[in-house]
Parts: sequence; structure tokens; C-alpha cells
Amino acid sequence: MIYIFASPKNNGLRAFGLDPKITWAKILSRAAMSTKNTWQEIDQSDQVYLDISGLAQADLKKSLTSLKKRCESSFWGVIDPKGAAKDPAAFFFEGSHDYIGPSLLKGLDKKRFTKALGWNQALAGQGAAGKGAEEDAGGSRKSQKLLTGKFEGWKSVRSGTTSTFFFLFVSVSGKAHSMFADKSFTAARNRLRDVLQQALYEADGLLWMETETNSLFLVPARAANGRAAVEAGLKLALNSRVIGIEKLDLNVPLEFTVALHYGKTAFHAPGKTGGVISESVNYIFHLGTKKGEAGRLTVSGDVPEEAIPEGLMDLFSNAGVFEGIPVRQSKRFSVKS
Repeated sequence: MIYIFASPKNNGLRAFGLDPKITWAKILSRAAMSTKNTWQEIDQSDQVYLDISGLAQADLKKSLTSLKKRCESSFWGVIDPKGAAKDPAAFFFEGSHDYIGPSLLKGLDKKRFTKALGWNQALAGQGAAGKGAEEDAGGSRKSQKLLTGKFEGWKSVRSGTTSTFFFLFVSVSGKAHSMFADKSFTAARNRLRDVLQQALYEADGLLWMETETNSLFLVPARAANGRAAVEAGLKLALNSRVIGIEKLDLNVPLEFTVALHYGKTAFHAPGKTGGVISESVNYIFHLGTKKGEAGRLTVSGDVPEEAIPEGLMDLFSNAGVFEGIPVRQSKRFSVKS
């Protein structure tokens, strides 16, 4: 069953381009999200969508928080009939499994919902049966051969083309998270952006997507760039408190949650990523927000071993399998005051 928590103005299936006679989808009021009886009706196997029409930013944030909590281990997505979201990809930072914008409402049908559900189930179910044979004792995949030449610059990457990249996710954790989530702290976020971009300079990292507390960098799929990204990720995770005090002038402890993945996506310039949806983009968001830990670099098994600098492999230990892919995490270091 498809459940859509809809705006009062969109109180019928027809508002979403659906036939009012269908029985596989149901409209619920957004107010019903806070009602216990509503969630007793919804099964874990159902798909839940939030219609964000007319929601103020504060109400949207509150609704997303509630939805994430209620659907922690099940499928949920966002419907944006008027294309109000400036950067739809940001919803995937929050853990969304799907985004349906205005262009899709014209031909929305059951196949579209089934495809989204099937794609996410396949992603979560891969691993032991399909990819497990490729794992070695350390929980990683067989090494892939990375390019060794110098990166020609981001202007050489054509918009709309699908290419392979490293994806580096950085999130503000700890006590500083609530501060950066406050939109009034614009100056602090600008300083943080500068710090992160400087940290990823040697890796040719491109700040591709961001929210108040999360940043996603694209890094060229070359051996030298990958190694530089791993080193930068480790330095950010280990030096976060020093960065908070010396570079950001914070009076609360700062921690970073950092995650690295390797895969393919269609490329569009920063600020024009609203239509970018791919398995790799979805996975890195989930890896960073659901598996990643503050003070550690989490590396997916899809990252080729040659991207981890010699001498640093011992810093990582097997962290099991996440959504079908083996994962490594850097060891935790404690600093005595």
C-alpha cells in the first residue's frame, strides 16, 4: 500500500495524477502523522510519502524528523508537486528513499512506486548472496584498477554524463550539530565550508551537495585523488576538536562523521543537482547518516584498496556489512586531556 500524507489542498488521489478509483494508494492528512492510530494502520512493508506542498521550513524539518523516526527501518519518500525544493537531493541526506517532483506527477502510476521500492530492496539485499564471494578476509571487495593520470579539472567533466567518482560525506556531529543546524549561524557555516574545501584541495574534491550540517564531495576516480581523500577524511575525523577551536572559534566540542564510497552517478554542477538520483548517491547518504560514527572514517568495500595509502590499512578494521556492501571503519583514538 502507498500512503501519502498530503497537504489539505491535495486531499484526493487526483491531485497526484492518480486515478481516484485505485485501491493501492491512500491519502492521509498531514495532521494524521502525529496520531498513533494512523501508524497502527501502516505496515512496515508499505511505502510512505510526505507531500511537502506549502510547508514552511520549520514545519518541513519537523515533519521530516517525525517521518524518519516512524519509518526508521522502512521505505519513505517525498512528493513535491510544485517543485518547491531548491535542492531535492538534500532529502536523501535525511534518509529519504525517493523523491517525486512535478515532472513525474504527469505520468505517475503503480509501476513507478514499485520500481522505487524494488530498487531500494535490491540495494539493501545485496551482499551475502551476490557480492559476498568477492569479499576477502578483511571485509573488502577485490581491488579495482584506478586511473593513474592527472585529473584535468572539473570543467573537463561534461554535465549529464555518467561517470565514476569517490563520494566523501562529512557531517557535523556532537554538541556543535544543533548550532550549525540553526540557520542564523551563516558565518560559522561559511567558515566550515572553507575549512572542508581546503582539506579536500589535494584530492581535487568538489563540494557537490550540502545542507546546514552535511556536505558531500565528489573526488576524481584516480588513485592519487582517492589516497588524498582517505588522508583528508582521517585528518578531519581525528582533528575535529582542534579545527573547531582554532579555525571555527567554537565554544562547544566539534566532531565530524566521515564516510567514503566509490561508484557511478550522472554529473551536474553544484547547485543543479536536483534531478540527480543514483544508487551510489543514495548509498553514501545512508552510509554516512546510518552507519558512520563520529570521530571515524567509514569506508565502503566498493572503495578500491589501492585508494588506501600504504601504511594506513592497519588503521581500519572490519565493520560488517551495510546495505549489502562490506564496510571498514578507522579505529577510534582517545585523547587524554
